Amino acid sequence: MSTHNLLWTSGWDSTFRLLQIILIEKENVQPIYIIDKTRRSLKVELEGIKKIQEKIKELHPEAYERILPVWYAEEDLTLNKEIVESSNYINSFVKLGSQYSWLAQFCHNHNLNNVEISNDKNLRDDSLTNFLMTNYIKADTNAKDQDKYNKVGTIFKYFSFPVSTLSKRDMLVIAKKNKWENIMYLTWFCHKPRKNKACGKCTPCINVIKKRMGFRIPPVNRMKGYIKIFFSREFKPAS
Repeated sequence: MSTHNLLWTSGWDSTFRLLQIILIEKENVQPIYIIDKTRRSLKVELEGIKKIQEKIKELHPEAYERILPVWYAEEDLTLNKEIVESSNYINSFVKLGSQYSWLAQFCHNHNLNNVEISNDKNLRDDSLTNFLMTNYIKADTNAKDQDKYNKVGTIFKYFSFPVSTLSKRDMLVIAKKNKWENIMYLTWFCHKPRKNKACGKCTPCINVIKKRMGFRIPPVNRMKGYIKIFFSREFKPAS
């Protein structure tokens, strides 16, 4: 039986993938969570992992046995020159979250490959997932952009992208069909929670609203997100 190394944050996409592995593919999963003590959502994410595991154990005890103990990794990471250069290169085309460089360095240090990272489908021209699909995941390695492929691969060669063709709404449909929604609604995404509730205004909350998943945010905080989106579009100062 195969074991999948999966970066799991208790978020929607990675939890969906975890359920796919243990319930549909019926294989083992090694969840990996990188601890960042500066992350404001650390506490709620760790609580989310425990709640999700408990719900899986309650509803699917046999599948629960396929989840290996979570690897909580806490270590100082120093980015090597190649990863820094690759990060700078990718940032010249699209915004690259700093977590990807640190995750790549972590995989490099531990000789890990094919680590599953759960980036959902995003067709926007300025999205990282769309950039990766075009220039790396589905790129023709014999084409003239071989150099770009190699530079992007310095960071992303450690990963696989099992849900990159699915939107969050697609995952919701599949979850409901398989009766996973009670598990999926325990997932977390907000970076700046207030009283253990999604703030509605941080980048992940805004993305959730834009992807028609705003029902996961309390109504008052959701309205704050809509207002922020409105003003960022309509009243953005001229450069």
